[in-house]
Amino acid sequence: MQLLLLPFSLLLALAGKKAASLSKSVVTLHPPWFRVLQDDSVTLRCEGSGTPENSSTRWLHNDTIIPVQIQDYKIIASINHSGKYQCQRGQSAPSDPARLEVFPDWLVLQTLKLVYMKGEPMVLRCHSWQNKNMSKVIYYHNGEGIKFFQRNSNFSINQVNSTHSGDYFCSANIKNRSNESSRVVRITVQDPSLPSWYYFSFYLVMGILFAVDTGLYFTLQREVKG
Repeated sequence: MQLLLLPFSLLLALAGKKAASLSKSVVTLHPPWFRVLQDDSVTLRCEGSGTPENSSTRWLHNDTIIPVQIQDYKIIASINHSGKYQCQRGQSAPSDPARLEVFPDWLVLQTLKLVYMKGEPMVLRCHSWQNKNMSKVIYYHNGEGIKFFQRNSNFSINQVNSTHSGDYFCSANIKNRSNESSRVVRITVQDPSLPSWYYFSFYLVMGILFAVDTGLYFTLQREVKG
């Protein structure tokens, strides 16, 4: 019996080693915001398994190899840094893509993700270019002001629900500038109890409405210029 168990134990050990070697690498952002402004400092970190003698890191940006082999890839963000990033560290498999969006604006509304599950906490941050001082910071949800801060502060919700889905942006007074507004961010709150077809229908309708609105906008622009 012991002779029969020996090969089986070896198979289990090999299978475990293979599974560990195929675990995925993970790209994390530091600070954690994937929406940033030009000139922001961002560090992309590659987490993965591997022994010290086999811990080199491979980076890709928009499917093109980045000529660095370090775990922490540090950048001063520019428009050219926008896109998807993947990494592979040590014996791990390549990571899933992580997205970075860089904007040449005065303000950006930052969120950890665009899709939240019902009951999760949500934090929004109104961030200014080069961290310039802001005052009268207002957060908006579907066009209505929902929170006012005299000084820099995050807007948080402990547990989101379906009413928190929609379009968000922020505005603020920046030193030596008039009132500035960020671009709109669309955030969706999903209810795990709802069927998948519900979300498919929702995104389809929202896509159609966006296309119609865009068409009307350009039609009106042509008429005004004409």
